[in-house]
Amino acid sequence: MDFDRLLEIGIKPEFPHGAIKWTRAFSSAAASGAGFKPADRKGGGGGGGKPAGQGDAKGKGGNDGSLEGKLANAEHGKVVTRFPPEPSGYLHIGHAKAAMLNHYYAKSFGGKLILRFDDTNPALEKQEFADSMTADLARLEIKPDRVTHTSDYFDYLQKLCEDLIIKGKFYVDDTPQAQMHEEREQGTENDRRRQSPEENVKLFKEMVAGSKKGQECCVRAKMDMQSKNKCLRDPVMYRCKVDAVHPRHGTKYKAYPTYDFACPVVDSHEGVTHALRTIEYKDREPQYQWVIEAAGLRPVNIQEFSKTQFSHTVLSKRKLTKFVEAGLVDGWDDPRFPTVQGVLRRGMTVEALLEFVTGIGASKNNNLMEWDKIWAINRQKIDPVTPRYPAVNKDGAVKFSLVNGPEKPEGKIDKKHQKNDDLGTRLIYLTKEVYLEQDDAALIEKGEEITLMHWGNAFVDEISKDAAGKVTALKGRIHPEGDVKKTKKKLHWVPVLDSQLTEFTMREFDHLITKAKIEDDDVLDDLINPQSQLDTLCIGDPLLKTLQKGDKLQLERRGFFIVDQVAISSRNQQLVLVAIPDGKSKGMSVVQAKIDPSKLQGGSKSLTPEQRAKLEKEVEEQGDKVRGLKANKAPKDEVDKAVAVLLELKKKLGGDSKKADSKEQAKAAPADSGKKEKKGAAKAAAAPEADRPLDDVSRLDIRVGVIKEVWEHPDSDKLWCEKIDLGEPELRNIGSGLRAHVSKEEMLGARVCVLANLKEKKLAGFPSHGMVLCASPTGDGVVELLRAPDGAKIGERVGFDGYGGEAEPTLTQKKNKDALAAVAPSLVVNDQCQATYKGVVFTTSAGPVTCKSNKGGKIS
Repeated sequence: MDFDRLLEIGIKPEFPHGAIKWTRAFSSAAASGAGFKPADRKGGGGGGGKPAGQGDAKGKGGNDGSLEGKLANAEHGKVVTRFPPEPSGYLHIGHAKAAMLNHYYAKSFGGKLILRFDDTNPALEKQEFADSMTADLARLEIKPDRVTHTSDYFDYLQKLCEDLIIKGKFYVDDTPQAQMHEEREQGTENDRRRQSPEENVKLFKEMVAGSKKGQECCVRAKMDMQSKNKCLRDPVMYRCKVDAVHPRHGTKYKAYPTYDFACPVVDSHEGVTHALRTIEYKDREPQYQWVIEAAGLRPVNIQEFSKTQFSHTVLSKRKLTKFVEAGLVDGWDDPRFPTVQGVLRRGMTVEALLEFVTGIGASKNNNLMEWDKIWAINRQKIDPVTPRYPAVNKDGAVKFSLVNGPEKPEGKIDKKHQKNDDLGTRLIYLTKEVYLEQDDAALIEKGEEITLMHWGNAFVDEISKDAAGKVTALKGRIHPEGDVKKTKKKLHWVPVLDSQLTEFTMREFDHLITKAKIEDDDVLDDLINPQSQLDTLCIGDPLLKTLQKGDKLQLERRGFFIVDQVAISSRNQQLVLVAIPDGKSKGMSVVQAKIDPSKLQGGSKSLTPEQRAKLEKEVEEQGDKVRGLKANKAPKDEVDKAVAVLLELKKKLGGDSKKADSKEQAKAAPADSGKKEKKGAAKAAAAPEADRPLDDVSRLDIRVGVIKEVWEHPDSDKLWCEKIDLGEPELRNIGSGLRAHVSKEEMLGARVCVLANLKEKKLAGFPSHGMVLCASPTGDGVVELLRAPDGAKIGERVGFDGYGGEAEPTLTQKKNKDALAAVAPSLVVNDQCQATYKGVVFTTSAGPVTCKSNKGGKIS
């Protein structure tokens, strides 16, 4: 990770904030050639700040993710860090963070990085794992200055252990393991603690020889059996392992040092100045320092950082090994695995991984992170540089016959990426018949003009369906004079050239684990997702056959993919494309994926309709319970427990409970912290893209809700007052001017669409937090509710094909910034009574949003 490479990565200033500081710090150090100096906090370049480690320890940001000023007692040119993995598995994303941090600090201070394999447990270690770790670090562009093994120092450690026994610092204990554990729990000393050094040395030599008596013994440090910190209650320093064969030394050694003994000793012996350890080792820090002092060794600075934890993810090498050995995955590089090889095989880039790690930096906050952030960064890296190709699901593909299409296939050259000429061009075949996606065909209306991407417009004159209503064929004609800007549907397609098309497998992955956070008492087998890999047979562009393993691409209107297996016709080997998550909760279009993208944010295994209905009922009942407790002013801890149950139910349902979660946290915060919390939240909120048009409907946050209560406004004969369930812990108060049009009976229980990101507005004194959307008649008639289908999830966001941006946190009504006013003229009801925006249908997980009869009516 040299300076030029860092700048090449192109970290964007808006995210993450820690990364921009890191970039400035690096560029400053590179420019000056002097000691590392963080950027001036008051804004400016790099020369004015204090050297790292000499800043104010009580300064602002002492526990954030920034890396600057975080290495105490560091001197330029003298810093030595180490990355000490145990070679008992493959590197995972948690190891990657540790390796990158050690590498960063060593290089930024002009120091050295040691890669040390902690090979002190031969029963678990293999040379295969050590080799894979070395290769993975190379993939991450981490080049250690020195590679060592703890086993290089076994003779030294053995001699030091004997010296400490002679000095009375260590003793040998043959107490049975269960009894020893109980004594440590109770803080009880046993007689072995008072054994003479001579007897202890004698027993230690039995251990070194691997004798029967030696195998009953272990060496313990004589620390403090009454310490409140149980890590100091005489921990084990050496133990016997006679049956295991060491990968490097075979059966030469029978006794091995523990990590608690070897780590501080070898750190000091190798000249390490700063030992970076995860916060979980906090209680072991006094133990580390005790060993250093007892052995009379040079002290080492300890630097702590948070352990990386991801939702629905196992990072334990022991548990990951179970998955591999049980055949639940196809190896340590399985794309579902959090290993470095696994995430790279799934389409992660090294640049994205680097930016993510620098963003979270050396923070000590232990947070359960979702995968969406890192995949969103990855999307930013690959989107500008991946070629585009069309493909459709083979099952259900609809043949669209063009009566005036070319009698013989014609070729057309087009860009592989409309915004990147460097990717070159591809040959597109124009044919008399083309294949469309079934999901697209189902939404086409007879007589509608559509756009065939990269070709032009066409009219659909005939639609054939089977008895079940499924589209089986379309017939139409090319419209060369058509304006692609005026069509509602821009569809991808593939030519009907069956002998030349690429048949391939599109592979999607869900989480391996069905629970967000795995607890110590959870049974792993109960949490395994039995359907974490789903395959779809597709047909696509003939050029897909030419792709090589590891190539990344975008299937138009489907998503990003990476080639996992190349096509080799001579071996009957089919192309396999693995879906790359993009950090978004919705797909690119109406074409449905087998894995709901929102589940990759918070994750849950696929639910049957019966399971979903049951969970929805439980959510509703628990929501009523929460509201009842609050109404009755129940104790806060009781309310908090009920809210926690509600949020867990929502996660199982797969809905978006983040807003509800943040609202409850905000309510629980002290009153005087409210302003700070709001300010922080505003910074964290994703701002709409700067180049997104004002009339982009995705700026609106339209959600499915159910009206739970309705009553007449006491001071206005036009208003209904409602309480609406939007999947949040509390019902929303919303006022609607519908009393002259919609009866109370029709309102109550209706599944409606609510514009949820409006500012609070007082309607005749009633505080309204949103707007129920309705369809107005074109002539005589009454206003009608827009209704979501019964199967739509409460709280889910209504989608629009082709519009996938984030909603504005709150819509503004300022001049030239009013998105609602810009969007409103294009909100109308079509001839099928479906709600549309510029002809694009309002869609939910259960189907389109509709009204009763107001065809052509305006939506407001």
